[in-house]
Amino acid sequence: MIGIELPTLNTNDSSYTLVEWLVPDGGSIEGEEPLAVVETSKASEEIESTGPGILHVLVGGGQECRPGQTIAYLFESAEERDSYRASAATPAAASAPPGAGPSITNAARALADRHGVSEAELRGLGRTVVRTADVEALVRRAASAPASPGRQLSKRQRTVGAVVTESMRTVPAAAAYAKVDVGQAEELARQLSERTGSFVSLPVLLIKAVARRHAAHPLMFAALTDDGAVRESERAHVGVTMDAGRGLYTPVVHDAAELSGDRIADLLTGFRSKAFRGTFQAAELTGANIMVAPHTTEGMVLATPIVFPGQTCVVSVGAVDDQVLLDAQGAPRTHRFVHLGLVYDHRVVNGRDAMALLKDVKEELEAPAALG
Repeated sequence: MIGIELPTLNTNDSSYTLVEWLVPDGGSIEGEEPLAVVETSKASEEIESTGPGILHVLVGGGQECRPGQTIAYLFESAEERDSYRASAATPAAASAPPGAGPSITNAARALADRHGVSEAELRGLGRTVVRTADVEALVRRAASAPASPGRQLSKRQRTVGAVVTESMRTVPAAAAYAKVDVGQAEELARQLSERTGSFVSLPVLLIKAVARRHAAHPLMFAALTDDGAVRESERAHVGVTMDAGRGLYTPVVHDAAELSGDRIADLLTGFRSKAFRGTFQAAELTGANIMVAPHTTEGMVLATPIVFPGQTCVVSVGAVDDQVLLDAQGAPRTHRFVHLGLVYDHRVVNGRDAMALLKDVKEELEAPAALG
């Protein structure tokens, strides 16, 4: 008998919803194959079997479960499972009891909260398990209904609030800013987009520029530990803040210095789609050791994001601003500028370190040939 324990899928959640089993209770498993779907507050994950056996379910579909909990057993044979059931007198796991109402996944609950969908409306769906797709369909049908005043913040937004509060409580942050001429970088982005068919944008080149400076500025990619030391990272894993209207996500471009500009562009395009649908996998949201925060809406000049707990700095970028300057001959020329911001944990680095990284990133963007 082998226990199947639920792994930690999202460090911000204390519990998840076991949406459904993909193999029936008592079913035979041939090897490594998906067993169940578990939904966290941000993503759905499939739990896989580590080997063959006969499945014995302990937690039914639609039930809450916690990281580390044993949710099922695998037996070598049906006879071994029958013997276990007889000796242990353990009833088969049941789904939510009749009359208890539907089980609502965390993501579905968050979406319902955001749109003011009531508990009665969710119950009225007649589902055993209410998922985000069910809520989305309900919202579409009720698109003309007025929003509920004074409704609670969604669980996802409350999670964002907890991270922000922890950052403000524990990270003594300071900031530095730089003005960057991005005319050449925009031209490179345009050429790359035409050549590759990918949507290469200024944030794409910024991610690459930041990652390329990992070796020169390792403390900017380090994590402060409880004993006052820092844990440096071997590679640059750049998180990027992203909000497609359904909550803030921070997907990660892993090993970004080794990726081409069009490959990073394709990753961001995929991330935007997943941010819109709320379908991130846990691995896509973990592992960042630095953050890039684009605030490129037209008219936005500066933004001061938080430093995420466990990281040392975050780089922000505002929208492009046209300015007319005189050239060496006194003729007016239009330049394209952005403002880069760098917010940093002052316990780990100082202003000198921050300005050194900003200067290097500025140079990368103003002479961007290596960012393609």
